[in-house]
Amino acid sequence: MKKISTILLNGTFMGSLLLQSCATIIATPYQTVRVVGAPAGSTVYVNDKEVKAKPIAGSNDFKVRVRRKKNAEIKIKHDGYKEHSEVLYPEKSNGLTYLNWVPALATFKGISADENGVENTNPLIYGWAVGLGGYFVDAILGSGKKLTKSEINPVMPALPKAVASSQTIQCGLVNVRLKGGDKMGNFIIGKENTDILYFGKTLDVDADHLKSSVNSVLKDLGYAVPTAEGKSVFSTGSNSRYTLQGEMRDVKYDIYASNLYEYRAHYETRCAVEVTWKLVNQSRQTVFEHKDGGKSVKFEKGGSAAFEDAFENSLYAFLSNKEVATALSKPAGTGPAAADADKPAAIAVHRAALPKAGTATGVSLAAKSVVIVETADGHGSGCIISNDGYIVTNAHVVGDDQTVKVLMADGLEAKGRVARVNAEMDLALIKIDTDGLTAFQLPTASAAEIGADVFAIGTPADKELGQSITKGIISGRRKIEGHTLLQTDVSINGGNSGGALVGHGGQLLGIVNAKLVGRGIEGIGFAIPAEQVAEALQLKFVD
Repeated sequence: MKKISTILLNGTFMGSLLLQSCATIIATPYQTVRVVGAPAGSTVYVNDKEVKAKPIAGSNDFKVRVRRKKNAEIKIKHDGYKEHSEVLYPEKSNGLTYLNWVPALATFKGISADENGVENTNPLIYGWAVGLGGYFVDAILGSGKKLTKSEINPVMPALPKAVASSQTIQCGLVNVRLKGGDKMGNFIIGKENTDILYFGKTLDVDADHLKSSVNSVLKDLGYAVPTAEGKSVFSTGSNSRYTLQGEMRDVKYDIYASNLYEYRAHYETRCAVEVTWKLVNQSRQTVFEHKDGGKSVKFEKGGSAAFEDAFENSLYAFLSNKEVATALSKPAGTGPAAADADKPAAIAVHRAALPKAGTATGVSLAAKSVVIVETADGHGSGCIISNDGYIVTNAHVVGDDQTVKVLMADGLEAKGRVARVNAEMDLALIKIDTDGLTAFQLPTASAAEIGADVFAIGTPADKELGQSITKGIISGRRKIEGHTLLQTDVSINGGNSGGALVGHGGQLLGIVNAKLVGRGIEGIGFAIPAEQVAEALQLKFVD
């Protein structure tokens, strides 16, 4: 009788070299992975090596062959589309490998005894040896494993075409219409929902961060995005011809785990958002509005990466609209048409009559032309500049509000529409549907003299102090950040912004817009010269 060791060696050798293995013969060491939804003609890389993709007849899908033995990082690239990457793991068992043990089971019936009653176990040993040989071959080649996925669905949104030159644009507002405790999705282990995910707990969103991200995307795409922000006097930052606004009301957010035990689990976080985007011009009119969805999948446990990616994909979808590209296209050339491209159409305003002469009479009459501008975040002041309801205030007073409440000196209340904003000059124009108002006449030249007495009219600190009048002098004419301002020592407090700086006769000299504050600083305030308002807001006066 042959030695058992010899039988095992021969059997294993036969199983590995002659018969190979069932999984290796039938399934091969490679697994076919189907790619669904990727752009036609995409390039596929497996572990950073380009592989050939085979189209699937009757569809736009294709398939690639991936080795089963080790982790496979699959990257899909296509010009003009966002790149997709994910990792597949050889953690599932290939059922074909169990066929290796069929020879072992079959040899049980082959056991026989000789004339002395001694059983011949050689067939059984050969069978088990063949099974072991096949099993080892499958293990070495990786054929005994299956990848965690046989189909992948890449998220590859089309990227908007880069813009070499465009109208100026800036993200002005991102509203997140979700509140803490709103359900977003589920934590799923395998196929079982194990936990509910809530907004504010599993995922929280910083609207200012999203606004910054939008501006970064716009810059990366080549749009002209003003960069100067946080000015010391002009508090609302740079001006732009168009403002982009987003409002998000729906977020779907799910986390998938492959295993109950965290150290063995692989995670996927899937997120889908819907954002209503608006392209708004300087007159606060909506040029184009559209609701766009974005989705993303990140191979990690939770976090904000999937959400931020989905949000960005929604922005890409909006910017890909033809109406947006048309609005933002800048006229070619360097002539007058190109130079005036960023200027909005002029607004016709009825010119008010000059106030009557007389020191006391002029200032008291001027107070009737100053209003309280109430917004969602507080209040400021404003100056009526036409009898039919146009009011000038500061851009930082109205902020991002589309409408405001206007309280006049005689107690009348009116709803005001923000008609135009010039953030660079910190000026805004409000329109109320009211006639017969007492209004300032905007001057065409400066009447402010250094050292002359001036009066500030506005609503400092509290609305109960509307149309307060304080006295000072013109301290100087300053050039700050490229803008000429009137410096004054007149008393200015919060709420005075947007109010009037007038002379003895009640003539409008400037629009109060800032005060320097700090330890040891007193009596340093600034106003925008009134003669600059018409040009800054593109106003055309008609008598």
